[in-house]
Amino acid sequence: MKKKYMDCISGTVLILFALWGWYETSTWKVSAASSGLSPRVYPRAVFTCILICGAIILGRALFKMFLSKKDSAAELDRVIDMHLVNVAAVTVLTLVYIFALRAFGFLFTTPVFLFLAMLLFGERKWLRMVIISVAGTAVLYLFFVQIMSVRF
Repeated sequence: MKKKYMDCISGTVLILFALWGWYETSTWKVSAASSGLSPRVYPRAVFTCILICGAIILGRALFKMFLSKKDSAAELDRVIDMHLVNVAAVTVLTLVYIFALRAFGFLFTTPVFLFLAMLLFGERKWLRMVIISVAGTAVLYLFFVQIMSVRF
C-alpha cells in the first residue's frame, strides 16, 4: 500500500470536510445583539485548522508523487479500495460512538472509542493504546469542563 495515494485521498477528504463545515456554519442564525464571540468562531477555527492540515497533506503527497516514478493503475485502485474500507469503518465507529454517548456517558464511551479508533488505524501496542485512551479522555473532559465551561 502506497502512503502517497492515501495521503492524497486523506488530504482531499479533509479539505472537502472543512469546506463543508465552513458552509454549514454560515447557515447558522446569529443574533446581532450578542456581544463577544459568536457561536461560529470556535467551529470555524477548527475547520480552518482542518483545512490547513488537509492542504499540507495533499501538497506534500502531490510533491512526492511528481518526484517519484509512476506506479501502475491497478496498485492505485487497490490502495483506494483499502482506504475506503478504513474510512467506512471509522465512520461506522463514529456513528456508534455518537449513539453510545447518551446511553453510557462521555467518560466511559470516549476511551473505548479512542481505543477502537487506534486499533483501526493499525496501532498494536496495547499498553500505549490504553494510556492514550484514558489520558485523552481526561484531557478532553478537563478542557471542555474547566476551560470551555461545558456541562455534561
